[in-house]
Amino acid sequence: MKRNITSLILILCLLLTVLPTQAQSQSTLVPDDAQFALVLNPSRIMQSKLGQTILERIREEEPEIDSIIDEFSNTVGIDLRNSLGQTVLFGSGYDKKQFALVADIGPSAGNISGLLLTAPEYSSEVYRDKVIIHSILTEDPMGQADRLYCAIPKRSFGDSYYLVASFDPKRTRDMVDQTIDGNAKLMSDGDDQGTLLQAWFNGLPELAQAARAEGPPSRIAEMIQRGQLTLKEAGEDATVTLKLTMTDALRAEQVYQLLQGGLAMMQLVASSEPEARPLGELGQLIKVNYTPNDTVVVATMTSSFEQLEELISKLEGMDHHQNNHHPKAAPVEVQETEETVDVVETP
Repeated sequence: MKRNITSLILILCLLLTVLPTQAQSQSTLVPDDAQFALVLNPSRIMQSKLGQTILERIREEEPEIDSIIDEFSNTVGIDLRNSLGQTVLFGSGYDKKQFALVADIGPSAGNISGLLLTAPEYSSEVYRDKVIIHSILTEDPMGQADRLYCAIPKRSFGDSYYLVASFDPKRTRDMVDQTIDGNAKLMSDGDDQGTLLQAWFNGLPELAQAARAEGPPSRIAEMIQRGQLTLKEAGEDATVTLKLTMTDALRAEQVYQLLQGGLAMMQLVASSEPEARPLGELGQLIKVNYTPNDTVVVATMTSSFEQLEELISKLEGMDHHQNNHHPKAAPVEVQETEETVDVVETP
């Protein structure tokens, strides 16, 4: 089991190199007009109160998780607990080849370059006598194969390596140039204090339209122009904030009413069904704000870690109660009966 998990984690590490990014002339590798982005700081999460809480719950299911993390760190040569910094998955569009991932892997390039030698149909070239451009063959779940180009350049200032990748070799070289010559940062400075996770998207209506072939589009999705989700930690509290920017003020008010109605429904269910009280407690933690004539709706949930753990336990107990309340029907036992068949011989 341990070996299988370690192999999966190693595959995930290699996947860090299978997503493209887009070079630009400014000082950041992630453009401000990216259609979507997911920003993580793995080392900060590992050291946070929330991260430790999550690890404790994982240890209940996988007692060797700490050994697995240490073994994986030794394999790739990077201290995952302390060195793997800001990691950004983003895209200039919603097509796979427009996706991107860049990561600050800290003061050591680790063993990633060596591990890539074992990747399918590996090839490489030395670029500018400083960096190896790696190329491997990747295959998506649909069976489509694409060649991936990645590199691990060192910033010209500071003691940090970046992991950059693209399906376009020129794009990868451009990112290497930015890192070496321009000392590019991953993304522009923002409110990063205590932020563990951040995600945003633009152009969701276009994504909803593109999904029409899969079924009826979401009317709410077509109204959203931009969404932003942030998870922050401050002391013993965690705060999740969802900010939605709608196409116009009337749509924003409509979505605000929808969210408020949903919270009211949670309270109604909790008051009428005792086993659903955890839903009511969850609803009380969520606050929805809207300013008339504005296009923005903001939903916020703040909770202490102790309160959050208790609530999660209650919600899990609620799910367990529902499963026991609707037990599966016992299998019907079918008794076989012997049947005598007279055989009539014909001349």
